[in-house]
Amino acid sequence: MRSPLAMIAALGVTQIIGYGSLYYAFPIMAPAVAQEFGVSEPLLFGLLSAGLLLGGLAAPQLGGLLDRMGAPRVMAAGSLLMAGLSAALALAPSLPVYGALLLLIELLSFTVLYDAAFATLAQRQPQDTRRAITRLTLIAGFASTLFWPLTGWLVDHLGWRGAQGIFAALHLGIAVPLHLALAARPRREAAPQPVVRPPLALPPPLTGAAARQAFVLLGLSFALTGMAISALGVHLVPVLLARGLGETAYLAAMVMGPAQVLIRLVDATLWRHLHPLQVAVVSAAAIPVALALLLVPGPAGLLAFAFALCFGAGGGLSSIVRGSVPVALFGVTGLGQRLGRLAAIRSVLGASAPFLFAWAMAQLGAQAAICAALAVALAGVLALVMLRRQIDRAGALSVSA
Repeated sequence: MRSPLAMIAALGVTQIIGYGSLYYAFPIMAPAVAQEFGVSEPLLFGLLSAGLLLGGLAAPQLGGLLDRMGAPRVMAAGSLLMAGLSAALALAPSLPVYGALLLLIELLSFTVLYDAAFATLAQRQPQDTRRAITRLTLIAGFASTLFWPLTGWLVDHLGWRGAQGIFAALHLGIAVPLHLALAARPRREAAPQPVVRPPLALPPPLTGAAARQAFVLLGLSFALTGMAISALGVHLVPVLLARGLGETAYLAAMVMGPAQVLIRLVDATLWRHLHPLQVAVVSAAAIPVALALLLVPGPAGLLAFAFALCFGAGGGLSSIVRGSVPVALFGVTGLGQRLGRLAAIRSVLGASAPFLFAWAMAQLGAQAAICAALAVALAGVLALVMLRRQIDRAGALSVSA
């Protein structure tokens, strides 16, 4: 697979399968799983949160594997593991077995999701990583749009176990071969080659104390914003249903995917000359704006669609800046481990978000849960603004097109 566009398309397909089956399908299947095992849904989201935490703690080590072994090889192995674990999940005889398998899936999901895909792009296209990341996320943005209704249909017709079996087949029959094909492509090393400037000429990577300070602020902002995105992303349909929207809740939720794709098109065209950190500020600010739309009075249906558009835009950009900002600030060398460390910070702070939001909704109501998520999202914006001011004072945002 030597064509850059073919490589991006292949990764886009595997990201749709990865995020669709490992993330977006979970809240749709959770009621059926809880009913079969006789437990509450918050307990299942607690297991998911524990798995996210374990995955974050393992991310730096897994990120190091991306650098040492090559990201496509790690992704191929990860997809094979996801296929086996998903098949085992479909056969889980009890809640303890189900929980253990869910923890393993979340522990290893780093190897098949965006961070691993971004590392693959950095290794294969080191001089044009940002554009490649944007193109990848344009494709992967359809994961929620496809897998929310697909999972609902599968659960209705095959049960949640049948749905897990289908997901296992997708990992084994599609993701594994595509990742193996990417692994067969020769890897490009960026360091020994002369620097060829992409359309956006970025300043030299940060080093020393400035790099460490920037990394901490970036990690904190990504984590706080990620908490809000994770909480609402998992519970988006239940939150909209709680507003009494009925079937309109599903229609509004499906707007999120196209909104992600649309904003990524804007980033690829109108914003391609902006520094990724400037785009990151827009991304982070869109999340509290979206949450505020759920709190203001007005026509519930119209506000729900506006929320989905704004939330989808912020989430769509967040996927891009998660890979493009570290490349812009720190360079591509050692990117896998750096992405792993950022994932660890996100997970330590954000793994509890789905569980806490589910608990808050059950105990305090949807309004209180949304207010808490809004406060967290605003803190994420503040950290990113502090980072931008720090770098702007040093002149690091001065770029030439």
